[in-house]
Amino acid sequence: MQKSCVRNIIFDLGNTLVYFDFSYFYNGIAEREKNLSVIKFKKYIVDNKLDLKLMTGRIAHKEFFRKLKKKFDLKIGYNDFIYFYSDIFWANSNMKRFLEKISRIKKYKLFLLSNTDSPHITFIDNNFPFVKLLKKRVLSYKVKMAKPNKRIFKLTLEKFNLIPEETVLIDDMKDNVVSAQSLGIKTIHYNNHKKFTSEFSKLVKGLS
Repeated sequence: MQKSCVRNIIFDLGNTLVYFDFSYFYNGIAEREKNLSVIKFKKYIVDNKLDLKLMTGRIAHKEFFRKLKKKFDLKIGYNDFIYFYSDIFWANSNMKRFLEKISRIKKYKLFLLSNTDSPHITFIDNNFPFVKLLKKRVLSYKVKMAKPNKRIFKLTLEKFNLIPEETVLIDDMKDNVVSAQSLGIKTIHYNNHKKFTSEFSKLVKGLS
């Protein structure tokens, strides 16, 4: 049996540690703005890549709000807008238990690598304290790049002096997994918790 050399675990955030659904944001704003078309509102954000710009720190949230307020004549205030924008998450209870358990095993170093922005990570840290177990972080909006860009994986390895072959990424997006694999990082594509725990067990036992 090959001895496992996994020492570093990099966690994704959205749809791994916490689930999210942006429709809560779109529908929440639409409930306050009676003449707003959810379809047009969402299309404007996506077509103008405002979500990507937020995630990579290329636009401030107040500017994001001003653009939407002007385009759709929104009556909502900024603080309520950001609340609806942020309140789209709920905990993955299975992964919460896994993270709390693995954090007590001293041989592993734990990291967070997330495509996120300031209001979202603030909301998550405040409402899902288990995420704060991951103190070593690379966040897309701070480094102005996002997964699956290989550069963000390289930056993570360099920032924390990680050896790819000793490192495993847990991520729900296939493109991110493929990008990490190309750098020699071990990966688990997270889409089912039972399947994940089986794959993780095999990986750390050196069976895969």
